[in-house]
Amino acid sequence: MKKINFIFLLAVLLAGKVSHAQVSEENIVEERNEEEVEDDSKLFHFNLQLKNMHLWKGLHVTDAPMTAVDLNYTSKNGFFKAGVWGGRGFNGDYTEFDYYVSFMHNGWSLAIWDINNYSDFPDAKIFDYDRSATSHFIDVTLAYQFQKVPLKLSWSTIVQGRDTFINDEGQLRNAYSNYVEASYVILDKSNWSLSGLVGGSWSFAPQEAHFYGDEPGITNVGFIYNRDLNIFDKFTLPVSATASWNPVQDYGAIQVAFNLF
Repeated sequence: MKKINFIFLLAVLLAGKVSHAQVSEENIVEERNEEEVEDDSKLFHFNLQLKNMHLWKGLHVTDAPMTAVDLNYTSKNGFFKAGVWGGRGFNGDYTEFDYYVSFMHNGWSLAIWDINNYSDFPDAKIFDYDRSATSHFIDVTLAYQFQKVPLKLSWSTIVQGRDTFINDEGQLRNAYSNYVEASYVILDKSNWSLSGLVGGSWSFAPQEAHFYGDEPGITNVGFIYNRDLNIFDKFTLPVSATASWNPVQDYGAIQVAFNLF
């Protein structure tokens, strides 16, 4: 019954996000025109971020300053993307190394991430996917970006890895934890924007606990402020600040990220 009540509450929250406010489609649609032809040198991308901490779907992955690196290949029409992502905390307590692929078409996107945060798994082997010992988990996300309103809806399910529970027979089984989110661009100006989001989590397993908390509920409510800083009239530095509250975990935080290149 708690799961049903939670899903109903989340549906109401998602519906309440839809309005008729509009912004430039360039800023709300991630995919590129499929007829667009690019130079081959632009198919490979290398990005570096500097953060004061790392938030992910309402969870505090690390409270320490960290760097994040994304190395990826993106097809000319923007339909396919594949890459590796790595994070490292300045204090050495956090280390992550992920692989991902994604597909995007007409506002729809499908992303599959092999997330390997082995900070708390010092003895884990990088190619070990046994759910009883692995540091990996496979997260699959289906999302839709509306074309005429700045609203994006997404549903993520952990389908394999260290998202587990023990059933009544004492067997280790996948919990299939879910995270759904609605995000909406509230204001969109020439060099800054403000977005709001709400996300909730639960598990398909016959228990209340899941990967994101001890009970189903709203696990991420926040605002994201993006701004392009003009540095000495020489170059632009994209900066974002995310204020996030997690009612289930009973904490909040502000993440500041600098996109260095």
